[in-house]
Amino acid sequence: MSSLLGQDRLLSPNIEGLDLHVKHIPVKRYIPIPESEEGSYTPPPPDATLYSALKYVSQEDQLSFCSQVNSHKGFVDGKLDDVKEDSCGTWMARYTALHEKRLEQLERLKAGDYESFSHEDRPRYVGYLCQVDKNNPRRGCGGLADRMSGMVSTFFYALLTDRAYLAYWEPTNPVPLEDLFEKPSIDWSYNPNQLKELFTKENLLLSFSEVDMLNYNWKSIGNTLFPNGPSQNFHQLWNTSFVSMRSNRAYIIRTFQKSSIYPEWLAKVGLTKENAFRCMTDYLFRPTIGSRRFIKAYKNLFDMESVLSIGLQIRTDDRALANPESDDNTLEQWDYFFKCANDLRDAKKRDHHKTVVYFLITDSISLREQFISMNNNKILAKQVLGDGYKYTSLVTTGLPIEHMEPTVVIPKFSADAKSKLLKAKGHMLAGVNSAVIENWLLSATNYRLISRKGYGKMAAFHAKEARTTINLPEIGRKNVTVDCSNPHSFITFDTLSSWWSLG
Repeated sequence: MSSLLGQDRLLSPNIEGLDLHVKHIPVKRYIPIPESEEGSYTPPPPDATLYSALKYVSQEDQLSFCSQVNSHKGFVDGKLDDVKEDSCGTWMARYTALHEKRLEQLERLKAGDYESFSHEDRPRYVGYLCQVDKNNPRRGCGGLADRMSGMVSTFFYALLTDRAYLAYWEPTNPVPLEDLFEKPSIDWSYNPNQLKELFTKENLLLSFSEVDMLNYNWKSIGNTLFPNGPSQNFHQLWNTSFVSMRSNRAYIIRTFQKSSIYPEWLAKVGLTKENAFRCMTDYLFRPTIGSRRFIKAYKNLFDMESVLSIGLQIRTDDRALANPESDDNTLEQWDYFFKCANDLRDAKKRDHHKTVVYFLITDSISLREQFISMNNNKILAKQVLGDGYKYTSLVTTGLPIEHMEPTVVIPKFSADAKSKLLKAKGHMLAGVNSAVIENWLLSATNYRLISRKGYGKMAAFHAKEARTTINLPEIGRKNVTVDCSNPHSFITFDTLSSWWSLG
């Protein structure tokens, strides 16, 4: 495909010889991702498997996809779906105005202008904090799902208590938050040391408290947020001007379930159990431009009328991440994921679906390579995918696989931890952006099969439709029968919120 900004970079060497010709429009064999203009992360071109899948879509969809790229419009703008009132409610404008007011008040507090607050309410703030525990370096913030659960739930608390929301990751843990996300609606950046110093000064307007809910279980979250039961007013939980919040746990669905006072207000402003996580996430965070361009290339495929897309998120274990050279995961080991995908495919495929895309996300390089090989090995494809192999396309991103906290994971499983940590450090910007990209894409598939961990659950919460996700058991319980052709097998948000990083 023609270069978008004149920078031709090969898609993949194994795509050689494949051209698309749609109504006499020649299209080259790669989809370049332009260098990010503001210097943020630029991903490699989309994987060859994306381009291979385009061979099987309808001519109309193929023409639309290729015309976008060839017209220099395609993925350059990186435009994803905006947060809109018709799907997310009426709370955004009000909160944006409140946040801007709080930031203006913060500047006056920094200047020591306390007298100007004589006729104003006491300004309040909550700051999400991801920082290494110096007393226990292995007690980290968790992976992307844990962090997003904590950040978005902290905003939820801010929304319900009229506090300005701020967010901070320690720049080396593993990269600054601003390197991953833009701020589409409000400015949430802050300096935690500076604000702690400010709010611990002696003044009636200033007070400071620290809340640590890292790794809390279901009971502990309930005791912390609802000490007085369903009628608990969140304003009364931590009655200080600034609350510093360390958390990798979510409690949004829990509040809908438990509270006797907040569901009515949430319904009035248009937030529900089904849209709250997605709407608040997209209000707060937008992947940087390079990641959005990559996401849009795949999302255009998933959104095609002639495509049925099924995401498979297979979390093996941290051993594959810590020691990829000894990764021995196989398709046979994880065959129950593919059986489920096949049953779901056969139940949901309609005549207008020219191809079914299986989109794999995994922490195992070995499993990903075997998955991709089925595009060319028809004998293996038929064995794993059944008779539907003829119209099933196997797609991955090809992006690097890294854990967000290698200092926590690698020492557990690797004898050569020091050199591996050094190597991982050099890959973290790409690896963390890959985690964001793949999670956003998993939420964009029509359906998804997920491991019982936090990562897939976050994608389910971020999806536009509830009850489009099936949770499959861990490999030790793979014989547990799940009828993936049965619509009752789709998991509810209520159930999702009860495990791992909660909800």
